[in-house]
Amino acid sequence: MSRRIRIGLIAEGEAELGESIPYITPEDGGKVIPRENEGALHTLIRKELLNAGFPDCDFIQRYPSIRENQKRTLRTGHSILDPKYLAQIVILWKPEEVDMILIIVDADDNIKQRKIDLEKAVNKIRDNHLDINEKIINDRSAGGLAIRNFETWLLADTENVAKILDVELPTLEKLENLDNTKEILEQAIAKSTYLSANIDNQRPLQIRWNLAFTMNLKTLKTNCPEGYGDFVKNLLATTEAVLPILV
Repeated sequence: MSRRIRIGLIAEGEAELGESIPYITPEDGGKVIPRENEGALHTLIRKELLNAGFPDCDFIQRYPSIRENQKRTLRTGHSILDPKYLAQIVILWKPEEVDMILIIVDADDNIKQRKIDLEKAVNKIRDNHLDINEKIINDRSAGGLAIRNFETWLLADTENVAKILDVELPTLEKLENLDNTKEILEQAIAKSTYLSANIDNQRPLQIRWNLAFTMNLKTLKTNCPEGYGDFVKNLLATTEAVLPILV
């Protein structure tokens, strides 16, 4: 039986990465992230892999960069696309720790430039993803651009969101053309009584995880074809390249 796929995931912040995002100590690097600490993005990726018939996966904690370690804060937002930062982060993973590396970033209001930046970022990851012989691995990394943001993906199955949160949502068409999807989701969560007993700051993260877990993947790809649809194509193609090493 094939072992689980080991994935190094780089993304912008808590909305995507859940409880795995708080400051990472160097000794946490390279370890499997406990599933109870995963976020909504981890869940979507795992669902897509299992839906396509691939083995299950584990997500591997990254190491903090030198600057992050000194300041004890993590880099978030689209600044994760910085080539120097990515080179340092990727090279810290040992070959046996990760099989594939993924990076997902929000497009925000700058889709054209973010596409350019993401392509450069993926190339930088490939330049620094090395095997045990320190040779470049150029086919086991991929990028994704959330248009306009990750909340757009979580809203894509609008019927599911309305059902889970028990709130009315506006008619949402051509989601990737909307610039207020983050606001729509945040307002829906604020109005909802779902998980209202959870009064700490983890409630929004838990709700996002639940939305990802219950979401219809076909609906998501249909309603977010340019961002999520393209990401899934890249994800599955990259996973195909990983399969021969799963021993």
